[in-house]
Amino acid sequence: MKTKNSLLRVETLINNDRMKNSDGFLDLLSEDLNRVLKDYFDYNGYPVVDVVKNGGVFSISVSLTARGIRTFSRLPQER
Repeated sequence: MKTKNSLLRVETLINNDRMKNSDGFLDLLSEDLNRVLKDYFDYNGYPVVDVVKNGGVFSISVSLTARGIRTFSRLPQER
């Protein structure tokens, strides 16, 4: 039992440490989301990303102001 408790304690410390050093994480996440969202929307700047730990789960919100939705064509469905 002590080993399991120790592992849970280490996991909690790691997760808390990630959130403390979240500036680099949020920058990376914002850049990744920007690459994806640019395919769908026309906007300036970067999306605003917020990650909040609530107990054992995370709440993630992404916000941006878009001028428009990009048009794109779909690949034909295979029959």
